[in-house]
Amino acid sequence: MAASNFNFLKGTNDFLFAIARAAENNYPDDPNTTLVKLRMFGEATAKHLAKLLDMDVPENQHDLLRELAKIPFVDDSILQVFHKLRKIGNQAVHEYHNDLPDAEMCLRLAFRLSVWYYRLVTKKYDFAVPVFVLPTSENSEYYEQEILSLKQELVQARQNQTQNQAEFEAQQAKLVALNGYISVLESKQEETEEQTQARISALEAKLKEKDQELAEKTEVERKVYKKQITQEAASRALNIDEEETRFLIDAQLRKAGWDVDSKNLNFKSHGTCPQVGRNMAIAEWPTGKDETGKTGWADYVLFVGLKPVGVIEAKKKNTDVAAKLNEAYRYSRYFDYDFLRGELQAQATNDEEWLHQVAEQLPNYHSTWSDSDKKQPDFQIPFCFSVNGRDYRAAIKSKSGIWYRDARHSTNLAKALPEWHRPEELMAMLETDYQKRNQWFAEHSDMSELGLRYYQEDAVKAVEQAIVKGQQDILLAMATGTGKTRTAIALMFRLIQSQRFKRILFLVDRTSLGKQALDAFEDTQIKGDSFNSIFNIKGLTDRFPEDSTKIHVATVQSLVKRTLQSDEVMPVSRYDCIIVDEAHRGYILDKEQTEGELQFRNQLDYISAYRRIIDHFDAVKVALTATPALHTIDIFCDEKKRKPVYRYSYRQAVVDGYLTDQEPPIQIITKLSRDGVYMNGGSVVTRLSPQGELINDTLEDEQGFEVADFNRSLIASDFNRVVCEELVNHIDPTSPQKTLVFCVNNTHADNVVLALQEAFQAKYPDLEHDAIQKITGDSDKDANKVQSMITRFKKERLPNIVVTVDLLTTGIDVPSICNLVFMRKVRSRILYEQMKGRATRLCPEVGKTSFRIFDAVDLYSSLQSVDTMRPVVVRPQVDLQTLVNEITDSETYKVKEADGRSFAEHSHEQLVAKLQRVSTQARFYQGRNKEVDRQIAHLDELCQTHAGCDFLSLPRILKDKGARWTAEVINNITNLVGRIEQLKKDINDLRDMPIFTDIPDEVVTIETLYGAFNKPEDFLEAFDRLVQATGNQHEALDIVINRPRDLTRKGLVELQEWFDAQKYDDATLRKAWQAVTNQDIAARLVGHIRRAAIGCALLPFEERVDHALEKIKAGHTWSEEQLSWLAYISVAIKEKVVLDDDTFKAGNFKRRGGKNKLMNVFDGELDSILTQFNEYLWDERA
Repeated sequence: MAASNFNFLKGTNDFLFAIARAAENNYPDDPNTTLVKLRMFGEATAKHLAKLLDMDVPENQHDLLRELAKIPFVDDSILQVFHKLRKIGNQAVHEYHNDLPDAEMCLRLAFRLSVWYYRLVTKKYDFAVPVFVLPTSENSEYYEQEILSLKQELVQARQNQTQNQAEFEAQQAKLVALNGYISVLESKQEETEEQTQARISALEAKLKEKDQELAEKTEVERKVYKKQITQEAASRALNIDEEETRFLIDAQLRKAGWDVDSKNLNFKSHGTCPQVGRNMAIAEWPTGKDETGKTGWADYVLFVGLKPVGVIEAKKKNTDVAAKLNEAYRYSRYFDYDFLRGELQAQATNDEEWLHQVAEQLPNYHSTWSDSDKKQPDFQIPFCFSVNGRDYRAAIKSKSGIWYRDARHSTNLAKALPEWHRPEELMAMLETDYQKRNQWFAEHSDMSELGLRYYQEDAVKAVEQAIVKGQQDILLAMATGTGKTRTAIALMFRLIQSQRFKRILFLVDRTSLGKQALDAFEDTQIKGDSFNSIFNIKGLTDRFPEDSTKIHVATVQSLVKRTLQSDEVMPVSRYDCIIVDEAHRGYILDKEQTEGELQFRNQLDYISAYRRIIDHFDAVKVALTATPALHTIDIFCDEKKRKPVYRYSYRQAVVDGYLTDQEPPIQIITKLSRDGVYMNGGSVVTRLSPQGELINDTLEDEQGFEVADFNRSLIASDFNRVVCEELVNHIDPTSPQKTLVFCVNNTHADNVVLALQEAFQAKYPDLEHDAIQKITGDSDKDANKVQSMITRFKKERLPNIVVTVDLLTTGIDVPSICNLVFMRKVRSRILYEQMKGRATRLCPEVGKTSFRIFDAVDLYSSLQSVDTMRPVVVRPQVDLQTLVNEITDSETYKVKEADGRSFAEHSHEQLVAKLQRVSTQARFYQGRNKEVDRQIAHLDELCQTHAGCDFLSLPRILKDKGARWTAEVINNITNLVGRIEQLKKDINDLRDMPIFTDIPDEVVTIETLYGAFNKPEDFLEAFDRLVQATGNQHEALDIVINRPRDLTRKGLVELQEWFDAQKYDDATLRKAWQAVTNQDIAARLVGHIRRAAIGCALLPFEERVDHALEKIKAGHTWSEEQLSWLAYISVAIKEKVVLDDDTFKAGNFKRRGGKNKLMNVFDGELDSILTQFNEYLWDERA
């Protein structure tokens, strides 16, 4: 071989060329030295790349690669190649690894890496890649001539006379480089000390060249450069072929504990057979004749000992891997056990012991599993895999990950995973009879020992039934405060007891929720023992579970570090069940990507770390939430049903008496919140800069601010003051009933705390300082101290009023909260429901019968309904330079999107739109800020010269001219993108600086919101019209009006939820009636319906129950025990309105024997007595 595969590196990076050339020269005679040189090549390339990206270079390669992995652009394949060169190179250095196939494959991967690097450095994205030619032993003469040439150049360089300091320094640099190149080319597996020093000096000199280049840039230029080069690095992924992909798949399998080498452990080329005591992935294993009479080759067969447990179909990166599972099914169906037995026996002809093992063990291994398609042969091997080397991405699910299916049951679905199963994990799965384990749930249906409420028991049953049906993603929706954690504890207890699952991960998204869960585990008693003591539970500080661990509590953040940011392998079967608490929060969808985005943009931009954790494990996922958003449903619901397996709503819980109802919201309306704040053009205002400085600014145009802008873009301190002073008239800070105030941000929270302290101090001069406090994530640097503050709020007398931003909006349980104050506009219905959930819990010990909401920001005028909320996705921020790179790359014009246009055209459209936004903002600020004016003037000059227009007209011109013309113009203007980005940043800084105003404010009115009405009489009239208009159309409503004795609990709940959706509920009806008649009558919804429909007298419901009880007592002679039970039944009816069988399964009824006990007490007449109660409740005399 006369020429090197790496010749294109000459003149671009001679040092890298020298290392690659040395690696080639030692192949194939000295594979070990080739691998040592390629290790050097990987290290040097990574360091050059880091310098190119203006990164600090860590001391070792492993740390450097971890840093590179943090940069969004780095393609997974590039990192895989770097790691492969490092790991095999380490084996060569430390263990004299002299493997020729490894040397060949690493040479090929280094070649691919060098092409990628060359394109990045030279920006020659259209560079035609030369065909890789495997080096031969015949190239030594040419190689020696190359070294001789370098030595002659070195002698000449030493003899050259220098005229000045610059020439002398250049000469010295060349001498260092030449010495380094010669040392690299001459050295073998072990370098001399002199050679090592020469190589290191040459590398350091080369790296310093980049340091010097960067040092000459200004700080702004350096930032622009770094951003630009990073985006350019993202313009092309590493291009590797199927053979190289197989080499990387080998590495993945090896990482999971399999003995694999697709070249050497290969039946087709080496006759490799399985061995006792080894877990082998044997490449190219023959399959038997299929239905056409043809045989084939399985890409890999996985053997645990002699037992074939898995088959693998391996394809190159761009293949739709999910669809290729059919090939793996074919390998499984036509696997030939007789052939395997024959090969094993042939290899052990003279080994009696080995023949005995084959004869004894192999027949026992052979099982078959039928397919749902009875026309197809049975599966011979249980686990079928399909892979293309691409890391798993949920957005491109069918084209990525390791797809597999357990073929033992026809109901098992295929799924994708990010990592391979380990041998012991497949064996554990094979030895587990999931169908038998599933039967446990039906055989142990009695949950009385768990002390659950009826709906919690129903929720557990619903999850168990979904698991039995094979559902992998399960959503459970239960209102805040109804005991989701208790339900989860019962569920985990049963899942572990059934042995259906071996280890459960309880996943939370913040430490405080994890600690709250662990406390609940400790407090929960099952059969007299705490839940913690029954199972070996690992907590937040335990990084990895032990083998005996059954339950592990962890935060998403900690799992991200352990799984995605660690060298330690996280087995996909470490947890086989994951219970996700508060699943409506951080778990967000990957953005769907177009073909162009897949090829040219950084995939990590589109990935949610939360979702990657959820998808990492081969586990059943059970998500718990009170408010299932669309994105929660998309992730955790069955794809066909798309709804929770069980739902227990807030209104149901109120009807059942398990949660507190909400009173009609109280609106605090001030002059400023009603009228807004308007400032005339020319007004001098004071702004707060991002650096905390007060800056005077002149408004060119009139600006208006609504209440939603308060404490965001406008700081109206008097608004905060008058609202806090009004709260003094409604809230008693000395009572045990507590208050939670929601603010916009930390600064707002600090101001509100001061305003509240001043306002309450005026009325309560002896009020303690700690009565009013702020609790946010920034309250203390120590997270434990923040948690301690939350605990104090929950368990101690003080603080009584707490101001927060986000920390206490969800998941925190403080039952004594009776007042919620909104000084922050919230548009998300889900966030609002979560915030409201802080006050829904029962707390009779502080006299809580309902809770109040104080609305100072016109909250309800813009609150979204749940069904209009869109899924939350990861939104990649595609910047200007990325778009310019995309329209510059000729390859982007070849990729067609769904609408037929090229990816480049789409990128051009986005670029023009972004420039138009900057232009619009620049026009707004032009003339009001000197720095903005200066930048626009400079951009005008550049645009006039190169595009024939001013800057503000540039977007229109670019749109008309098209993508190729745009790319040419922008690339011809030095640092145009950097200048536009700087202008954009300066404008954003101006926009983000809030205005301070001391405009006086005052409370105008206090209004109570009755549903959609401000007046209680309007609310009641609308309710009456609704009842009268729909009485015959709604079955449960018709029953209440005409046959109230027939009302069931299910019908009542449906009716309550229907009216709730129309914004009519018990608490608001009671308050409205009180406001109109001055009578506080707790008549319940049923009473108001009958009043509106047939003019039935509105009486307190408890009075009706007492009357019905007296009639029943008078109609029969009762024993003392029966009278006691009648009184207890009447109490239950007062609380629940209608009783059914579920009523007797919970609480005191359950503890005292349940319905069977009552049937015996009343001689089998319990149902008749309940019917009498329902009749007497609504008779005329009532």
